[in-house]
Order: sequence, then C-alpha cells, then structure tokens
Amino acid sequence: MKPYRYLLLDFDNTLVNFTETERIALCLTFKHLFSRSLTDEEVHCYNAINRTYWEKLERREVTKDQLKDVRMRDFSEKLGIKDVDTTVVNLDYMNNLAHTIVEYPESFEACKKLAEHYILYIITNGTDYIQHSRLEGTSFFPYISDIFISDEIGVNKPAPEFFDAIVRKTGDRDLSHYLVVGDSLTSDILFGKNIGVDTCYVGNKDCDADYRILDISELPGILM
Repeated sequence: MKPYRYLLLDFDNTLVNFTETERIALCLTFKHLFSRSLTDEEVHCYNAINRTYWEKLERREVTKDQLKDVRMRDFSEKLGIKDVDTTVVNLDYMNNLAHTIVEYPESFEACKKLAEHYILYIITNGTDYIQHSRLEGTSFFPYISDIFISDEIGVNKPAPEFFDAIVRKTGDRDLSHYLVVGDSLTSDILFGKNIGVDTCYVGNKDCDADYRILDISELPGILM
C-alpha cells in the first residue's frame, strides 16, 4: 500500500459531475429569469466562457467577483440579451448550483474503500455555501474528514498558500504523506507540483502526474 496519509481530492469533475450540474443550474436560471430554453450549443458556449475566466482566476488575473460578473455578461451578450443585471443572474444561478448534485456512480464505493486506509479531504476552488451544500448532499459525505474551499481560505489552487490551511489542520509537514487527486492540470496537478507532493490526474489527457486514472474508481486499486 502506498505510504500516504492524506488524500487531497478535488470535488468537481473528480467526485461529482460538475459539467452536468452546471448545465442543469444554468438552464434553470435562464428559464426562470428570461423564459429562455438553452440549447446544448449555448450551454457549451457558457462552459467555454466560464472556463476561460476560471483559468484567469487561477493565474490571479481576475478576482472572484469579477469572474461572476463578466462570465454572465459575456454569455448574455452571446444570447442577444441586453442590459442584464449580472448580480441577479448570478444569485439565481448559484442558488440552483447549491441545490444540484450529480454524483459519479463510482464515487461512493471508491471513497468508502479509501477511507479505510487514508484521511480524505476535499480541496476545491469555489463558493463556500455552494460547496458545503453540495458535499453534504452526497452519498460519500460520511467518508470525508474535512473540506478546504478557496473562498474560506482566501486563495485559489494552484497557489501554494492553499496548502497552508491543510497543514494547519493536520499539523503534518511531511510532503510524502500527501497525494493530490484531480481532473484539472492547471489547478489540481499544478497545485500538487507547486507544493512538492505527488499527484494523480483523473482524465484522458497526457500529463506528467505521478499517477493517471480515467475515473475515481481506479484509485483504490492503484494505492492499495
């Protein structure tokens, strides 16, 4: 068995299907506020806009408040909806996100097995009340020891300062005891490299992570 003590697990698109969560919440918002049914192409357009600004946030080029404003402004303009109150749109959207949970079916069993040997922590860039609400609604929540959220810490992955909050919790500065697991090369894997711990990439892209798996169900087999 690998000599880790703590598994630092990304949440969205690692343990839960955020792509589908986002689609549901976005469609509910634009149906509610604008009586507008979104097509798959329009949802993909929002995904691209949102991803661009999250990557800028990771590079500290925009703030979280700026991200929330400009993503909805840009998307609404793409739809031809003018003079949108982005604050109202974001509040409705975030409320829908907080109440939408789409788990990957393999996450429960994987967390159950892993929790027998490791301490499981969630590490996520996101809004605190949304992430708490969604995590607490998952089937695997009982196996998670704690959650570390960028909103509460004050810094986003991949900044190495994110790790400071984790070390304050564990009291353990031995980097060999940690493994970062996630689907984002620019957030999760880079975070692991920035702090000098092993990494496990979840997905099908080429990368130089220490481990590569297609989904979380493979992690217990690799580690145990």
